[in-house]
Amino acid sequence: MIVLRDAIVNRLKGAYRGFMVSTMLSLAGLSVDVLVYALYGSIILFTDLVHWAVDTAVELFGFVALYYAVKVGRRFPWSIVVLESAVMLATIVVALGVYLVFFTSYITTAYQAGEVTTTSLVSIVATVLGGILTFLALATQRRNYLKYGLEVLRVDYTHALIDIVAAAIATVGIALVYYTGDASLELLFVVISSMFIIHSLSEILRDILKTITGENIDHELSAKLLKKLINEFRRVDIEDVTARKIGSFYIVEVRARVNPKERLESLHRLRARITRLILEESTLVYHVDVRFFPAWSRRKR
Repeated sequence: MIVLRDAIVNRLKGAYRGFMVSTMLSLAGLSVDVLVYALYGSIILFTDLVHWAVDTAVELFGFVALYYAVKVGRRFPWSIVVLESAVMLATIVVALGVYLVFFTSYITTAYQAGEVTTTSLVSIVATVLGGILTFLALATQRRNYLKYGLEVLRVDYTHALIDIVAAAIATVGIALVYYTGDASLELLFVVISSMFIIHSLSEILRDILKTITGENIDHELSAKLLKKLINEFRRVDIEDVTARKIGSFYIVEVRARVNPKERLESLHRLRARITRLILEESTLVYHVDVRFFPAWSRRKR
């Protein structure tokens, strides 16, 4: 059991370090976009900036979730994760609202006047540097995935590959619009870049809403684990098993009723056995909470 737990902790710590790097790179890319946009403008760059903001939120969500998942010996603080999700959702809504205001203003002013907002090639510095930072994140997460084999890492580096394409398109768009001065071409690249924002939003909003509403429970896996534990422990009242998916991995909570006179040492061994059986069931389960209650009491759900 100790060897299995240590192996899982090492994999989680590796993924946690990977997300720490990718989060820092994402924050760096976002900062560069903000700085260059403040100095030189361009609606294409602003769209890329919003894309960076959404992706940074994705990285932060994965980073925080892994931080708590690493602490396998402690109860997973779902209330904190739900609060973080709610704050992140509010932040995304505000960012999207600001973008819509800017986009509407662009359409009603610059575009209708046949003018372009991309008037400097310096804006390319932000998109090119952003592509480089994204490539570094991709290389880091891919290397970690090959080493630790966690699905959450594969999802992250695959997303980074899409972001590299987005950076390349934004770079080409800025260059073409600068040299042609074509307002319709600028609008075209803004719309194309907006598709990447929608793609990122669909991913993070799905996970956030499921976390907040509790719809991230995998009922099939929960029932499977419950049946397995009931068959394994005839003298223990396994009351409930809940497997929640966060990102691409599972957090499992087990509720069991035991004799209140049971020795503490026996409960520790029982917890270890339950945890081992669950971890062996699926490679996507990375954290297990086992909670014991006196057999005579009944908790309200």
